[in-house]
Amino acid sequence: MANKNTISEIMNETRKIEENNHTNIEYTSNISSLINSNNLSQTLDKDLEDKLNILNKQVNDINKLTSELLTELSKRHN
Repeated sequence: MANKNTISEIMNETRKIEENNHTNIEYTSNISSLINSNNLSQTLDKDLEDKLNILNKQVNDINKLTSELLTELSKRHN
């Protein structure tokens, strides 16, 4: 892509995804806290905890990919 304006716009949109990613991490952390009870550190629901762990992994994967995309776009923009 030679057009720096296009790359700049893609970067702006990708940064919006990155902002959303941070919010998603906050939400999943809050959910995790709610699922885990304070009584002897036992989980309220093992199935929910397992699903949340999968969700957390996927959110982290998306965060990593978003960061890699921004890095690549920055290289092409300069």
